[in-house]
Amino acid sequence: MGRQHDCRPLVFLNRAGILISASGGWVRGLLAVLFAVATMVGCSVRSDPMVVGDAQTAVRVRTALVNDPGLGTTPIDVNVRAGVVTLRGMVRSVDDAAHAVTLIRDVVGVVGVRSELMVDITPPPVRERPETRLPALAPLPTQAPVRLFAVGVSANRSLSEEMPFTDASAVGPIFRFRPRAGFGPTLGFTWMEARLRALSGSSLLAAVRVRPVMAGVEYRVGQGRTTAAASLVAGYAFNRLDVDRDRAGAGRAIAVGNSFAWRPGGSVWFDVTPRVGINLFAGYLFTRPELTLASDSSVVTARFTANAAIFSVGIAYWVF
Repeated sequence: MGRQHDCRPLVFLNRAGILISASGGWVRGLLAVLFAVATMVGCSVRSDPMVVGDAQTAVRVRTALVNDPGLGTTPIDVNVRAGVVTLRGMVRSVDDAAHAVTLIRDVVGVVGVRSELMVDITPPPVRERPETRLPALAPLPTQAPVRLFAVGVSANRSLSEEMPFTDASAVGPIFRFRPRAGFGPTLGFTWMEARLRALSGSSLLAAVRVRPVMAGVEYRVGQGRTTAAASLVAGYAFNRLDVDRDRAGAGRAIAVGNSFAWRPGGSVWFDVTPRVGINLFAGYLFTRPELTLASDSSVVTARFTANAAIFSVGIAYWVF
């Protein structure tokens, strides 16, 4: 219940006004009467208990919403009139709206619940997945092999101007690593064959098969399917002598020793298919094998320069 205002001072003023009107002028008496009437109207005003109760109920409802784990961060507006709670705002789902109504019904002072809640149907933002790219020199697995190592065969032609050797042809292997731009390791198998002429004439008496196994560094540049490279390799040559036993002559070679070898060169590689490539090579091989020559009167062992320009063409297959 609201508290009634105390009107005893006003009654006193009212009586005083009447006395003033009786003893004094009629104007002052009229003013006193009007003041007394206004005071009596003020005394009739009392606080409305329903408004106070609705305010208390609204506080309880908001407290219940804030403390709820699922609705605590949801902006919901609460309005209470005569114990009936009206809820307005946006919720995440229909289940959240139903849960809010059920929660409010149990609050002290709530007579009924009206839900004007709306469900937010805005879809969440879609995050774009970054595009995954493989390295430039690594083709897609569905299109080509990874191309780490290739093996093949080449036909070599050696041009020699050193006595007692002459030009010859041979076949050798090709081993190639992944064609990555810049510096990288390389292998050299520049196999060649040099024909031996007799020291006293032009007859061919034997052939020296030079089989160097070399390793070194290579610098590569590439454009599309084509890769050009310059290399420098060095290693050990395993040499073999093939003698023409049907012929004899002065200064005939009877043995050859192994020798060190080194070779600068350049090559061009072209991928015909994702797995097959063609290699063109040109270089110069330096080596000095030890030869043993025999004649009717003596046997001589000495080192001979077997340097030669090498040209070759080969084909290789990317194993993996």
